[in-house]
Amino acid sequence: MKKLFYFLLCLFLFTACDNIVLRKDKSERVTFNETLPNGEYSLYMYEVKYPEKQEEKIAFMSEFENFLENGVEGYERDINFILPKALYEDVESILADEGIGDERAFFKSASFIDEEDKKIIDRETKSVKTPMDGGEIQKYLNKQYYHILSLAGRENEYRENFFYTEYDKRKITSEYINKRENLKKFLSEKKKNFLVLAENTGDLKNYEDDMVYLNEYDSRLEKSVLEGKEILKSPVTVIKSNKYKGYVLNGNNLVFFDGNGKEELNCFRRYNFNVKVKKIDNFNISNFITDDEQVEISVLLGRKKYVPKRPLEEKF
Repeated sequence: MKKLFYFLLCLFLFTACDNIVLRKDKSERVTFNETLPNGEYSLYMYEVKYPEKQEEKIAFMSEFENFLENGVEGYERDINFILPKALYEDVESILADEGIGDERAFFKSASFIDEEDKKIIDRETKSVKTPMDGGEIQKYLNKQYYHILSLAGRENEYRENFFYTEYDKRKITSEYINKRENLKKFLSEKKKNFLVLAENTGDLKNYEDDMVYLNEYDSRLEKSVLEGKEILKSPVTVIKSNKYKGYVLNGNNLVFFDGNGKEELNCFRRYNFNVKVKKIDNFNISNFITDDEQVEISVLLGRKKYVPKRPLEEKF
């Protein structure tokens, strides 16, 4: 009888365990676990200063293109730039062939420019003469045409009494834009590594497809995120914090806390990630630092494998 009892007990335990699924630690389910060793890591981000003057913006983009093409010698990691709103808009505009800064006012159809566009056009073409009886649209079309010629160094080709057309303007605009094909190519490739600098919580809805750095401390948002009451749409959001450092998983997205608080958050107990932000106004090699404990956002998002390397010795 005892043998029968033990046999039935073993049979019950065997069949019951067959339906048991052991709970895995969360850190075993994230995308980077296969290549990233357990430990503490730093995420370096570089907040870019973007000039306000138009000619300085053009020069900046030339330097940015050179950097994106050639990078830093010996530095093979992805660099996460934080772009202010004006720079982000110009990056988007370049990718859409719509110009940099004030150029957008000149590339638009003269029939659809607004009052702000007219102010920009008038400011840049004060002495430009246009056909006397052409009307306002023709006046601004001619001014646009002249300015685009001047950008290419061909202003001497302008004829003040000629009635230029939108077709004429599109031709010279295309010639000018084509010179930025390399810049457009590099921005298209690297944009996935950029974060947008959101000035306030209300801006977050404008960048739901982009990684975002929230420049304003918002205790309400911080609390809502930690309590799981608010799910942010951006794949990666960095929030300034007076209380926390570290990160949490928010829905399917990552939220990092940029702060020096005593409370460190780590959603996956085997991994600690801390944000380090540096403001830069140029692309000198001395601005870009790495160490043994550095990891890229692209690794955390599963876009690439983690490769440990220490090419540079300097630190923040």
